[in-house]
Amino acid sequence: MKFWYLDHSAVAVQTDRHLLLFDLFGDVLNPQEGEGLDQGKVLPQQIAQEDVLVFVSHEHQDHFDPKVFALDSLPRVRFVLPEELDVLYEKGIFAANNQTITLADATITTFESTDIGLGYLVEIDGKLIYHAGDLNWWHWQGEEDEFNLDQEKRYLQQMQYLKKAVGDRAIDLAFVPVDPRLEEDCLRGICAFSQAVKADKIVPIHFWGDFSVCQKVKQAPQAAAFADHVVTLHRRGESFIL
Repeated sequence: MKFWYLDHSAVAVQTDRHLLLFDLFGDVLNPQEGEGLDQGKVLPQQIAQEDVLVFVSHEHQDHFDPKVFALDSLPRVRFVLPEELDVLYEKGIFAANNQTITLADATITTFESTDIGLGYLVEIDGKLIYHAGDLNWWHWQGEEDEFNLDQEKRYLQQMQYLKKAVGDRAIDLAFVPVDPRLEEDCLRGICAFSQAVKADKIVPIHFWGDFSVCQKVKQAPQAAAFADHVVTLHRRGESFIL
């Protein structure tokens, strides 16, 4: 298995027989000549031979761009979308909160975001891949206690649903938000995730270009139990073979 970090929460994952694309947006969908996954861009010609699954977690502009539907021209492509996007694209596999969708070649389990949209757990080609989208513990400094307590309750509930869905397996590859705007609370989500389930590789996402977040996770005392599983990212287009 191989993955590319494209930008923000946009990633590409190559399994034995599929290419999974998550939360493509903006510049990721505007390759210049000679640019492709290794530059953090999606070039249709580069992936034309792949069996492609495109996942959209929600409609925020840092996770979604309608230009993604231009990939419909690929020979083999399917879009997995939250239900509300059915007004933009008719041929998608539409998903609701906390639902399991069984395809001939994959099983997709969804989780209700603590913001909007979905998180995804994908079982495909013998691998378990988790992409949180905006499912995170959004504890904001200065926010009312009622809001932050509700975030805690909802996030921990979804982590229990994730634990149940995973069972006694380890997730092979997990993409989990670590948003530096949350300041000292930015590790709440990834820590609670790691307490709920085991993951062989954990990739921070949603960090707005601040790659130092990866080292912050690895060096944080509260992350000591899973720090060795955290992938350190350095640039867009960086790839890792697992």
